[in-house]
Amino acid sequence: MLRTRLIQITLGLLSLIFFDTARAQTVPKVRAAYTSIAIQMDPIYIMKEANLARKYGLDADLIYIPVSSLAIQAALAGEIQFLTSAGVANINANMGGADFVGLTATLNTFVFKIISKPEIREPSALKGRKVGISRLGGVSDAALRFALDRWGLVPDKDVAILQIGGEIEEMMALQNKAVDAVVLSEPIATVARKLGGSLLYDLSRLDVQYSMHGFGTRKSFIRDNRDTVIRFMKAYLEGIYLFKTNKELAMNVLKKYTRVEDVSTLQTAYEEMSQRLIRAVPYPSPEGIQTILDQLSKTRPQIKNFKPADFIDPSILKEIESSGFVKSLYGK
Repeated sequence: MLRTRLIQITLGLLSLIFFDTARAQTVPKVRAAYTSIAIQMDPIYIMKEANLARKYGLDADLIYIPVSSLAIQAALAGEIQFLTSAGVANINANMGGADFVGLTATLNTFVFKIISKPEIREPSALKGRKVGISRLGGVSDAALRFALDRWGLVPDKDVAILQIGGEIEEMMALQNKAVDAVVLSEPIATVARKLGGSLLYDLSRLDVQYSMHGFGTRKSFIRDNRDTVIRFMKAYLEGIYLFKTNKELAMNVLKKYTRVEDVSTLQTAYEEMSQRLIRAVPYPSPEGIQTILDQLSKTRPQIKNFKPADFIDPSILKEIESSGFVKSLYGK
């Protein structure tokens, strides 16, 4: 009887091992790229740290690719399935034949700040100066060009726009006087000010709808893997929920990824983002995309043939919200 019992236990353990192995093999694996180190990415960092994708039946690898154009190339090669990018990056890629759509618009206005040398005290004083951005064709470039146009300054003629790299590199370029101003988001903008830079202009004051930092994917991937996309978006929405409702977690994760130790700097950025700018359900915005199309059409008239619906897919978030998922998160 003892021998029989041991055999039964052994067979039971083996069946559990085989079951777990088979289940692991059926869990979809995806890779996602986040393209900047900034507070608006904190829900993604939380998503990664808490392994929220696993909670929704995915094996997700979230990686840092510091430039949207490089992330788009990786997506086109099939190396990643989701990426954070501004609407402008998706539109530029689709002009070349890609099929990207924005699933969210985590931010729907400019959140950059122009930090300058102290002697530059008004936007008009940028004439004849050099301004650093992360990447030509990226969202910081688009934001700066939009602002310069509003101020009656001609980009690349009245103001030289220099590609520097990441925001840390921009801050260093300003410190080393390689440029006269830089375009930064929080919390790096506040760090740059504490190191001697001056706030020249907060671009959120332009009060313009502009799609930024949303998760996107390819239309073909949604068509073939809609359930996977829904699962991934649920994990992201829970990341937003934790960001907005668990300040201690959000601050600790933000500190880890930004490597900013000054709590007051992080707290200022957190309050602005969690209460005002990042929405619980960040639907992609047709108006935000139209702003980009209007801007790009000034140099590429063919863009006038497209409409915002060509570049966004709100149906994923609508399906999730209609199911009651978001209400269950927030207890409403």
